[in-house]
Amino acid sequence: MAGAALHADGYRGLATLVVDESRQVVVGCTLTGPPATELIHTATVAVVGEVPLTRLWHAVPAFPTVSEVWLRLLEAYGL
Repeated sequence: MAGAALHADGYRGLATLVVDESRQVVVGCTLTGPPATELIHTATVAVVGEVPLTRLWHAVPAFPTVSEVWLRLLEAYGL
């Protein structure tokens, strides 16, 4: 995660999405590591707003931020 490298050498964490494949929306998310709090708000908005993955892709903060992890998560779903 490029943005995380700016926070600390050896930055570690975990990010996973639970996606309703039929609707292509996030229904859950697990985030660990410092500072996971930066990422939780985006997960909340995505879940509560039922934001389609293709639309969420365009709402990711630009480099360099830890929030770039959202790009990697969405790429895992082929976006």
